[in-house]
Amino acid sequence: MTNGRSPHRAWVEVDHGAIRHNLAAIRQMAPEVEVIGVVKANAYGHGDVAVARTLLTAGVERLAVATVGEGLRLRDAGIGAPVLVLWGIGRDEAAVVADAELEPIVYDERSLEVLESAAGDRRIGVHLKIDTGLGRQGAEPEIALTLAGRIERSPRLHLAGTMSHLAAPGEDDAYTEVQLMRLAQTLDAMRSSRIDPGLVHVSATGGILAGRVPFAGAVRPGIALYGLLPGWASDHEGLTPALALKALPLRIFDLGAGEAIGYGLRFRAREATRIATLGIGYGDGWPRAHANNGWALVRGQRVPIVGAVSMDGLTVDVGRVPGVTYDDEFVLIGEQGDGRITADEVAEERRTINYEVTTALRERLPRLHLGAD
Repeated sequence: MTNGRSPHRAWVEVDHGAIRHNLAAIRQMAPEVEVIGVVKANAYGHGDVAVARTLLTAGVERLAVATVGEGLRLRDAGIGAPVLVLWGIGRDEAAVVADAELEPIVYDERSLEVLESAAGDRRIGVHLKIDTGLGRQGAEPEIALTLAGRIERSPRLHLAGTMSHLAAPGEDDAYTEVQLMRLAQTLDAMRSSRIDPGLVHVSATGGILAGRVPFAGAVRPGIALYGLLPGWASDHEGLTPALALKALPLRIFDLGAGEAIGYGLRFRAREATRIATLGIGYGDGWPRAHANNGWALVRGQRVPIVGAVSMDGLTVDVGRVPGVTYDDEFVLIGEQGDGRITADEVAEERRTINYEVTTALRERLPRLHLGAD
């Protein structure tokens, strides 16, 4: 920031005080268990390295990412905490996982073999993923015990954890109960065979909000850390959104009645008005779906997005807000004065979910980390 203003044409602000607040709220909902802070997809668009540091300083015991590359970003930034890789790895990634001391998931013989072959004289901590009904990744419960025994006997692998993932917590209680029963039965079988399952974790944000934190030693909050909720959850549970998206006007000009602007001339003024061009477009993760669709805030008032969204810019109609100047900030997500635009509202305009809104924000948009550790 320069003189209280961003030096950028468009940027993301991330409130780390809100992230700490959300973590505290999660710990109240899931007391006496560890927290695995999910920072995949650039911390859902918020900035993975900065968010990871804040979470660790606030006491999070583990981090989780989706890919090996995301794990390496944390390691390259000097973050040495345990990092769980939530999606399966390829054969060529196994040596990288071993070198970086990441914790991959395993769910079949192939995943065990590639890790063992790459381990050398190291011992790799793995998390056995059990498919209890989501169906994407995981070992079927009937073969999970065999895999657990295989890991137990391996000199190169260590069972750091056993996990599953709920398909519809808060939406289908009966199905969730079936999933939890399958996991519990598998854990019982492992312990009866004198196999320590390690850290057990099943509930992500949905499970936490639905109160599904059974027989587990940890939870895996993702979107809740950032103050957002799954679509079925109507109550924010005391969570505070951490992200704001802002831009400065690059041009302010008059548009006469009947005149049109933008690719395809998709907006034509019914009456004389004023237009502000903002330097954010689909190249930044603000998609073309917002053509004549959506809002910005300026001087605390809503102004409509008009015309087509181009790769590097969009236009808004400021004709009903007097006195807008080049010193005014425009807010596309966040609060300004009495006005507020949420990621959920933006998601409705795109017919998607809030997760996609924030994760779509690309690296070209600088992240300004407010109150970061």
